[in-house]
Amino acid sequence: MQSLKRSRPGLALATCLALLIAAPAAFADRPEGAGDAGRQMKTERHAENAEREQARSEEKTSEAGTEKERADREDVVTKTPCEARTFARVFKPWNDRRLYTLAPGGDFETAAEGWSLDGASVAADSSPFLLGPALGASSLELPAGATALSPPICVERGYPSFRLVARTVSSDRAIVKVSVVYADGSVKKTGRLKPAADWAVTRKLSLAQGRFRVRRGESALVQLRFAVTAGTARLDDVYVDPRFWR
Repeated sequence: MQSLKRSRPGLALATCLALLIAAPAAFADRPEGAGDAGRQMKTERHAENAEREQARSEEKTSEAGTEKERADREDVVTKTPCEARTFARVFKPWNDRRLYTLAPGGDFETAAEGWSLDGASVAADSSPFLLGPALGASSLELPAGATALSPPICVERGYPSFRLVARTVSSDRAIVKVSVVYADGSVKKTGRLKPAADWAVTRKLSLAQGRFRVRRGESALVQLRFAVTAGTARLDDVYVDPRFWR
């Protein structure tokens, strides 16, 4: 028994030595890349956290954008429909069966009343096409650098469009840039016209361009702006398709 007691310290010392000798071997036997795997897991966790933060940030940005879009829409849309107007298929000879109404002062037979003119003037020349009840005697002339802004035009649900009649009266072909001005002051380019020397109906131009979403029973006011950058153009018979016909 005394011999066993005397041998216990020796056994403990031998066990410690064995563990010290075995430890390097145990680390040497770890699979290659075990440390890399741990670091990769940490990297992946950091990446996941970053993605969550980015998702939260994008969600807040989206909510802010939705609020801004709602505020912008309230700036241009009213809760009442447009007043009653007269509609006709005035461009039916050009294979356009949509119903149109004349823009305010759009035939220029009342000295462009309601239009804001900068360098433009009313000319004693009119479209030869009978679009209204009678042929007119006037049109709007815009030399290079001139602009014309229409009175506000009421439009309703859908993606309305407009057309007009135009010609070039200068030796250089006129270039007419057309824009839509919304009630909140924002401007959207809608096209560029290069009329020929003879009077001709233009292609359809879009009024809305996705700028606002008018629901049933609502309406919005827009204005048309014409700017001539080359040559001299004459415009006449501005007609608007202000409703959703489908």
